[in-house]
Amino acid sequence: MTPDEIKAIIRQEVSNVAFREVGDADRLLDDRILDSVGAVDLAVALEGAFGVSVPFVDINAQHFASVESIAAYIQLKRG
Repeated sequence: MTPDEIKAIIRQEVSNVAFREVGDADRLLDDRILDSVGAVDLAVALEGAFGVSVPFVDINAQHFASVESIAAYIQLKRG
């Protein structure tokens, strides 16, 4: 799976959770596109979409700042 394909899936999952479309660099938490419950819902969706485990401690402003940062995190988790 290419980085662009990963980002496309993440954008779709964010849209499903936040009920709005986002760009790769949109600040998901800072701009309150996602709240804490939305971030957890997104993490659960990402676990299903990518077959990775997202520990609660990793649902933070570093990893969930933007689609780009989530994609980097997913790529790291997928090895």
